[in-house]
Amino acid sequence: MAVASPTNNPPLTLNHLAGVQQDCSVTNHSVDSLGKAVTCGTVSGAVKTAYYSLNNAYFGGKSQDTVATGGYIRYETAPFYGVQAAVGYDIQRRLDDDNGHAEVSEFKNDKDGLAEAYVKWQNDKARVTVGNQRLDVPFLGDYSEFRILQNLYQAADVKLGNNDDFIRATKVNKFKSYGEDEFYKTSRQSAVKETDGMWSVGAGKSYKLANGNQLKGQVWYEDYDDYTKLAYAQGNYALANHPLKPEFAVQYITGKDQGKALAGNVDSQMYGAMLSLKPTSNATVKLAYDRIQPQSDAYRNGALLTPYSTNTSSSVIFAQPFFTSTQDLGAGNAYMIGVDGKYDDQTNLGARLSYMDLKESKNVDSRDQTELMVYGIHNFSGKLKGLSISNFAGIQHSPRYEGKENFFQNRLTVSLKF
Repeated sequence: MAVASPTNNPPLTLNHLAGVQQDCSVTNHSVDSLGKAVTCGTVSGAVKTAYYSLNNAYFGGKSQDTVATGGYIRYETAPFYGVQAAVGYDIQRRLDDDNGHAEVSEFKNDKDGLAEAYVKWQNDKARVTVGNQRLDVPFLGDYSEFRILQNLYQAADVKLGNNDDFIRATKVNKFKSYGEDEFYKTSRQSAVKETDGMWSVGAGKSYKLANGNQLKGQVWYEDYDDYTKLAYAQGNYALANHPLKPEFAVQYITGKDQGKALAGNVDSQMYGAMLSLKPTSNATVKLAYDRIQPQSDAYRNGALLTPYSTNTSSSVIFAQPFFTSTQDLGAGNAYMIGVDGKYDDQTNLGARLSYMDLKESKNVDSRDQTELMVYGIHNFSGKLKGLSISNFAGIQHSPRYEGKENFFQNRLTVSLKF
């Protein structure tokens, strides 16, 4: 379940930075000369400082406190007959002293290197991107909003259509997580085992029904080399004119090992349902449930294997905690209720309560994991537009770890996007 994210300013052009007045208008996806494609190009990026504080981190009996700063910068040409090129750089520097205490792994080292670097062709109906890029494919997302370094894929990505009616194909060759400054043929599942990446195809379709109601569906197939093949389907039905604007959604996800089966036998079946309501124009309430069918002889008792989002994100899974990922916790039942709202035009507030009745083996007790997370994001305006401050704080409890304290986590981030 996505939460609100900080806003950012429109990108700056090289002309603006140099104080040059030049016509950078785009007609039919093109400026009128190759030279203007360069000089009318845009510079965008972010400067971030993040402080993570964890007590009894993931019930491991240790505390972690680390603060880091950095960000990224990207230059992208203006379109010339639909073609654009971009190159970017990201950097991270640790601010607190390395004094021997337990550290947040993705923040503990100074890193920098090539980030986004791609060539893109786009018109009103299609987009083709080749190179180092962000993706928004199920279980292949941009999970770096609350980190310093970018989460990127060296990939070829083709999309026809828009966000609701589309056909999409993606091939990933290498991957750079938010904890690294180089691209590797490994994944979040293993920092050692190399593969030939993954490929995916997906399609979506929406229908406008009577009284403004809408029906949407999407299907995906993803093939992770020597790990797993995954299929995902989701349907949504929204009642636009009802006072609460309810939206009903169902999902089905299945995974099966393939190739060398580097994670062992994978046999996962997951079913989910979600209800979204808007009691006011500024607030949304979501109730979600997922059933992961236990399989005692399979990977983590029948859990879903998602190599590029392991220990990172639950991605499209409806019922999810915030500080851990549903698919990493095992099989069983997952529940969630979330509230997201706008306090005013600049401030977003929210909370999420989840319960994970999951276990990773038939020989252990259920986690019975309860998590409560609250957050706030403030986006500044006027001369400070682009600057934001966010804080996400939460507590997890599990009787599996009786005798140990609860797991607390706080994530404070100050970000300036331009």
